[in-house]
Amino acid sequence: MEKEKKPSSVSGDFENKLAELQRIVARLENDSDVTLEDSIALYESGLKIAKGCVDDLGLLSARIAELNKQLDLVFGDNDEA
Repeated sequence: MEKEKKPSSVSGDFENKLAELQRIVARLENDSDVTLEDSIALYESGLKIAKGCVDDLGLLSARIAELNKQLDLVFGDNDEA
């Protein structure tokens, strides 16, 4: 069961990270009151979140590849019958 929960958890985490990254970008683009130090901190945080998104996409991509393998096995079995 844990394997079934993990992909949806990664997906949810990805969506949350992406939303946070969008908030950071919007703040950097639109908030003229952000100090230079705050801008640097936000940028650094954004980079960490972006790396997490890339890592999550890698996990999700691997999961999709595994599902496609399983699908190929199912259809491969039907072709031989």
